[in-house]
Amino acid sequence: MTWGLGGGDQPRRRKGMSETTVDPSAADEVSAAASENPAAAAEESAEAALSVEKAELSIRTLLEAGAHFGHLTQRWDPRMRHYIFGARNGTHILDLDQTLPLFREALSFLEDTVAGGGHVLFVGTKRQAADIVRREALRAGQYYVNNRWLGGMLTNWKTVKKSIESYKGLLEILGDEEKRAEYSKKELSRIMRLCEKYQKSLEGIKEMQRVPDAMFVIDVSREDIAITEARRLGIPIIAIVDSNCSPRGIDFVIPGNDDATRAIDLYCRCVADRCLEGANVHQQQLLKEKADQPAEDKPKATTGRRVVEIKQAPRRSRGASGRTHTSGGWGDKRGGEAAGGEETSGGTPAQPAEAPASAETEEKTS
Repeated sequence: MTWGLGGGDQPRRRKGMSETTVDPSAADEVSAAASENPAAAAEESAEAALSVEKAELSIRTLLEAGAHFGHLTQRWDPRMRHYIFGARNGTHILDLDQTLPLFREALSFLEDTVAGGGHVLFVGTKRQAADIVRREALRAGQYYVNNRWLGGMLTNWKTVKKSIESYKGLLEILGDEEKRAEYSKKELSRIMRLCEKYQKSLEGIKEMQRVPDAMFVIDVSREDIAITEARRLGIPIIAIVDSNCSPRGIDFVIPGNDDATRAIDLYCRCVADRCLEGANVHQQQLLKEKADQPAEDKPKATTGRRVVEIKQAPRRSRGASGRTHTSGGWGDKRGGEAAGGEETSGGTPAQPAEAPASAETEEKTS
């Protein structure tokens, strides 16, 4: 761009550019106040940083970020017809009047998920989204995948968990000087190469103990494998869907530009802010439950042993079974009694004979 010259030798100045001057005395007063009360100055800077980090979601911010720009009209997906406002200069324009309420609904769902103790997985592996996804996921305390999605990362979680344990073991070796001394230079170089390989794919999920409760995706067409695995496991999907992508299979569709860096930054900042709010709500619930719990109901310290009560029927003794052991083998006591008694003609056993009267009884009768 060249500067146009008017009638004189001086170049024209751009309109709308105004110069502001700062009074040196005012600047000295501000620096003196900051030096007198450094704590207040630190608090003000922290509040300013928080205000900058917290993203404002509105039609204006979406327009400024370029979230309404779609792809070329010849590259569109007809299933996105409902979310397209029109076309301009051969490019589709997305309807932000639909994007805003849909985005707010998705953010409310994410906040409720984190408030209930769940976790969100950020997925964005394209070049312009990788750094933003990592930064905002770490700020929100959630998990992320920003390099390459490993096939079976969710559906084959047991195997991925073993790889994570191996990665942690290698990091422990490299972080301990005593353990490093046990390996040769060649072995250490091999361990470092393995760590670099694991870091690209597992760094963002190395603390994940189970599959996530929700997944936030930047590009639907690029992360199709991740979306397929999440659908198979029933994980809710929140995704930014551009005009060239299909909204099918997405639980929370957010029509928007998935290529512009400013738009991606706005999406991730809004999601991270709501995750932080949900985490604060969850922490307050835990503190409240802990305070309301009476002292006698608190768990007591145990030694780690469990006492298990075994309940089974008592064993019958040999005598109770009615069988006796004789020289001839096992015999039935009841059968012997029946054999000893005589049977009458009617089939009933005869009564045993009465014992003879004693001598004393005979004397009394005489």
